[in-house]
Amino acid sequence: MWSDLELKQACQSIQPYALETFRLLHSIPERSGEEFETNRIIREELEKAGVEYLAPSDNLTIAVIRGAHPGHVVGLRCDTDALPVQEETGLLYASRFNGVMHACGHDGHVTIGLCTALLLQKQREALCGTVKIIFQSAEEIGRGAEEAIHTGFIDDVEVFFAIHLWSPYESGTLRVSPIVVSAAVDAFDITITGKGGHGATPDKCADALLCASELVTALQSIVARNVPPTEPAVLTVGALHAGTAYNIVAETAVLQGTIRTVDEETRKMIVRNMTRLAEGIAMGHGCTAYVHNVHRHDVVRNDPAPARLAKECALRVADESMVREQRTMMLGDDFCAYNRIAPCCYVQVGIADEQKGTHAAHHNGHFKVDTDVFPVSIAWMTLFSMEAGKNGV
Repeated sequence: MWSDLELKQACQSIQPYALETFRLLHSIPERSGEEFETNRIIREELEKAGVEYLAPSDNLTIAVIRGAHPGHVVGLRCDTDALPVQEETGLLYASRFNGVMHACGHDGHVTIGLCTALLLQKQREALCGTVKIIFQSAEEIGRGAEEAIHTGFIDDVEVFFAIHLWSPYESGTLRVSPIVVSAAVDAFDITITGKGGHGATPDKCADALLCASELVTALQSIVARNVPPTEPAVLTVGALHAGTAYNIVAETAVLQGTIRTVDEETRKMIVRNMTRLAEGIAMGHGCTAYVHNVHRHDVVRNDPAPARLAKECALRVADESMVREQRTMMLGDDFCAYNRIAPCCYVQVGIADEQKGTHAAHHNGHFKVDTDVFPVSIAWMTLFSMEAGKNGV
C-alpha cells in the first residue's frame, strides 16, 4: 500500500491525464438523463485500465475495483450531468453544444472518479475490500441517485463518499464536518385560473395575472413571519407565466418555484401555508388556485463516523491550514438518497480563485473549475476508499 507521500506523488503524476480527460468531458456536456457519450468515454477509459464495470443503462456506469484482501465495500458517487446554460468562459475546450454547459463541476467529479479508479486498480494487490465508483446520471433533476439504487448493484455498500468542487470556498481548501450540508428540496407549481376578457373591460373578468402578482409577494411572508430567524429556510418563485397579448386579461397564470429547508416540520408548514395563501388570495380575486408540490429529496447529512474518517484523510493529503469546516447551504443534492443504504459523507473542495477566474457561481455561464485542485481531490477520494475498505467506519 502506498505511503501518504507516495499517494500524493501518484496523484501529481496522473494530473496530465486528468487535465486531458477533464477538457474532453467539458467540451461534450450532456443534459440530465442524456449522458450517453460521457458514459461511453468513462467505459472506454476503464477498459483501457482493465477496470471491471457494471453498465445497467446507457447513462449509468459503476466501476468495481476488488481488492486482493477481505474488507468493506465503499461507494463513491460521481455525478455526470450538465446544465441548460450557455457557456461564456472563452475556454479553448468550451462546450461544443449551444445552450448546454458543465456549469456545476460534474465534469471535474467524473475526472476525479476516473483517476481514483485507475489508482486503486494499480493497488489491487494491497487493497482491502471493494470500491464501487458510481458515475451517476441526472443529479441536477434529483433523479439519478434513485436510478442507481434501483439497480440493486450497490445494496452491499457500507459507506458512501462524494466530493463536490465548490466555488463558494477558497481554492484548494478541503471542507468536511458532521453536519447537514445541504437542504431538502421541494419544487412547486401554482396554477391560477380566472376569467379572461378584453383589457378594456376588466370589470367583466377575473384577472389571473393580477392575482398571481399579489401571490408572489405574499408568499415571501411565509418564511419571514413563520420560520424562526435562526433557522434556514428559503421560498423562491423562479418563474411566472401569464397572458397572451397586451389587450387581453389573462385567464390563467402559473407560478413555479422551490422551497429549501433543513427541518422536516418546517418544510411541511411552508407547504401548508403556501397552499392556504394561494387558495385564499385566489378566492379574493374571483379565481381558483391549484398547488402542485413535489418533494424532490431530503437534506444531505454527513454521518459522524465517515465525516471523522474523511477529516483524518484530509489531514494526511493536505496541509492542516487547508482543512476547514463546512457550513450548511440551501442548495440540494440527491446524494441524500444513498443514506437509506449506508452512512454517507459529502465533502467539498474549494475552487474559488479570483486571479484564475474560477470564482463565478455555480450554474453560471462564466463558471470555471480550478483544475489545480485535481491532485488533492483524487488523493482524498483514493485515501478514503483505502482506509474505509480496510477498517470500515
